[in-house]
Amino acid sequence: MYELEYVRKRKRKIRAAIIGGISAIGVSVLVIVAFLGRFVGTFTVSLEANNVDISLSEKKSGPLSSFLRINSLVPFEEFTYSEFDRKFGDDVIDSEDTTYALGGNYSPKNPDVLQSFDFFKYTFYLHNLGKSDVLYNFKLKVEDNIAAPDGRNLLGTLRVMIYEEGHKTIYGQAESVPHYEEGVPDYRPPISTSVDDDDFMGYVDKTFSSTETITSFSGKPLNIGEAKRYTIVTWLEGFRSSGFAPTGATIKLGVEINAYENQ
Repeated sequence: MYELEYVRKRKRKIRAAIIGGISAIGVSVLVIVAFLGRFVGTFTVSLEANNVDISLSEKKSGPLSSFLRINSLVPFEEFTYSEFDRKFGDDVIDSEDTTYALGGNYSPKNPDVLQSFDFFKYTFYLHNLGKSDVLYNFKLKVEDNIAAPDGRNLLGTLRVMIYEEGHKTIYGQAESVPHYEEGVPDYRPPISTSVDDDDFMGYVDKTFSSTETITSFSGKPLNIGEAKRYTIVTWLEGFRSSGFAPTGATIKLGVEINAYENQ
């Protein structure tokens, strides 16, 4: 663990560090830890096949593996959703041609040194190498959620964006106080649609399923020889979010893909 300089300020700049993993058939964890200016962690993708022949890769053409790892991820700063479109666009984010360092900030003294993240994105493929079609369930779970000493946790500021073959869905924790859409209460939390805090703000597509599950859905059948692309993006939303990321809070997210033969 290395001490880093305190982050630059944009009103407030709370850094977090991110470790962890996405797993298929079994589960490992994606961990976001809100510690100011600290260097922590790894990111892993692991796979266990049960009665089906599936594999993982970072590129559609391979190489194939049952385990993927990124070592030593750097701290996070608050970010706003509007910056994705302004700086990148979906085609850049949801692409095997861009690495997890896409959302990184580099040292002004050494442009080769990644010193912080605005967001973390990871693209991977799920391959069906077997002789039958495969069905699977995709679940993004909260494995652990430890509050800071002041009692706050990271769920209120955490935003998760999942691309499935180019289709994007954004998730956030339901607000305790709703806004109203045509008189109907809406508990979706905000994301920014502009870098100007005075402009209109938007909302996530869906709220977390619960405090234990971000989302859960059944994927379409993975046909023989097919490879399906997923990109998972996480950030700490800094635009009118529910408070700010508390120092010392920890949240662990795990992606679990349970696959079985389509009979």
